[in-house]
Amino acid sequence: MSRSHSGQPSLSNGDPSRPSEIGLQSSRELEFILEDPPSRKETTARAGPSEELPHQFVSLVRDLSCDDGQLKRRRQEGLDGPRKVWEKLAKLKMIDLTRNPYQRLTLEPWHELVIIAATRVDRHLGNNETAASTVLQLNGRVLARDTVTRDQRVVQDVIQLADHLYLHWKHDFALELPLLMNCPISFLRQQSTQKFAQLKLLLQEQKPSPKIKSSLKLYLPFLVRLLRPEYGLSDIQKALKTSVFNQTDWDTFRKALDGPAPEYDPIRDAWTAGGPSNGLELSEFIDYGKNYPAKVHIPIFGFKAFETSPDLQRKVAYASENQTGHIPTSPDMFAYDWAEDIHGPVKEQVLRDLAKSGFIQADDVYIKKVSVSHGLTSTTVPTGRLQIIVPLEDSPCTVSLSGQGSSTTVKWNTETAYMLAQEMTLSASGWIKYISLLATT
Repeated sequence: MSRSHSGQPSLSNGDPSRPSEIGLQSSRELEFILEDPPSRKETTARAGPSEELPHQFVSLVRDLSCDDGQLKRRRQEGLDGPRKVWEKLAKLKMIDLTRNPYQRLTLEPWHELVIIAATRVDRHLGNNETAASTVLQLNGRVLARDTVTRDQRVVQDVIQLADHLYLHWKHDFALELPLLMNCPISFLRQQSTQKFAQLKLLLQEQKPSPKIKSSLKLYLPFLVRLLRPEYGLSDIQKALKTSVFNQTDWDTFRKALDGPAPEYDPIRDAWTAGGPSNGLELSEFIDYGKNYPAKVHIPIFGFKAFETSPDLQRKVAYASENQTGHIPTSPDMFAYDWAEDIHGPVKEQVLRDLAKSGFIQADDVYIKKVSVSHGLTSTTVPTGRLQIIVPLEDSPCTVSLSGQGSSTTVKWNTETAYMLAQEMTLSASGWIKYISLLATT
């Protein structure tokens, strides 16, 4: 007996004596044909994992594919300055979920990753109760064994990814990856090892920006040891199956954290453990062969205009094009969001140029920095202050500098910057943009 598409025996062999069964059979076949195919496809898609990378991974690859994206991602995650990194690690050291279980409400996603890595080490060393208690406090509930296993696997995938990129790039930027990724563990545990492998292949094709200078090696075993100082580095590395760095590297890392938060020295253009030294010699900036005096500090009365160097002009152009945010401080003045990778190079270059020219010295203490859009208004330099103004774009507006009964109109363009003495007033007939550094001397 032949069979129909429905799998039922065919009753249509030319026998007219059984019309009711023929009608029933036709109804069954019609029902099969009209079954909704999209629903079947959706069910199939839901049943198996997607081959495509998730949005979070795609976004990470996109950002790390160019210099601007790398700098933006570091800025978003608070890694764009040694002091910020120091503060992040100081906060990590304070995490103790056993004594302060409510800390879990304030944890960042990368904190979760480090904590789970610590529990992996706990288990490796036989401290299963510590591991179980930590997992319970981290999640606020008991997790299924399969979920705990997946979390442990995620830690290993992330470590292998960071280690591979470090050896491939030969740059500490790779060690920042767990923080740059900053994805919740609830998301990461859903990603397969194959997807991490795809991510590795995409990221290894990228190249860290030469503008990136990592202040500390954010090696995951080092971060774990901040949470578990009683464990030796070698034990932590065995548990996490990594051996990229050694005890000497850890000692350097720990010494940096045990000291005070880094401070930026604008004259040396470097981060130091403390504030700028008052006894700084300017020989590194001044050619003494041209008979400059040993101590150089030219007092400013009124204002001083100076030509901007080509290096400064290039950095000004970049800042003008890339700055973001527009926060009103008054009806006729707006402040941009200050970003060290955008505005910082302008600040550092103008200070370096002025140091070379002898207009500033290490005794100057910089207390305020801002990038502003200045409208039909005026600002006055406070008593005891010195203001450095760097125009960010040319403007046809009338700009005047006045003080002590005199006023001077100046051309507003990026080829000239200004130093204003105390009680000098800057006025404009329209909108102008500039970076202002306010100092006390």
